[in-house]
Formats: sequence, C-alpha cells, structure tokens
Amino acid sequence: MSNKDKLREKREILAKADFCRGFLYIRGFLSEQENEKVHNRIMKWQIKNKVAISEEQLLSIDNNYNDDAKWE
Repeated sequence: MSNKDKLREKREILAKADFCRGFLYIRGFLSEQENEKVHNRIMKWQIKNKVAISEEQLLSIDNNYNDDAKWE
C-alpha cells in the first residue's frame, strides 16, 4: 500500500470516527462529557497520525440501512 493510499485510509477513518461520535451524541447515547472525551481522543489520534481533512471530506460520510435486508 502506497503512502498516498495509507493517508487516504486514515482520512476515511477520521471522517467515520467523527460521524459515529456525532451520531451517538445527537441520539443521546453519549452525554456532553462523554462526547467531549471521545472528541478529544479522536483529535489525539488525528494529531498522532498527522491527518488533515476538509469539512467537505468530514461531511461526505454516507450511512445506509436496509430494513428489508435478509441472510440468503
């Protein structure tokens, strides 16, 4: 895997982590204090991994759910 691919993967991980944190907080699974703690951990990971991401990239996450999904 090239460095460019690794960086792309890290940006994706960061965007997904931030989406999940926000979803859990908005839906009441995380308190304000827990949300802040998770946000700080994500930021620490971002700094450690030297990942920069744009707002557009952060907002590009898509979450799909299919209520009719079945095992075949």
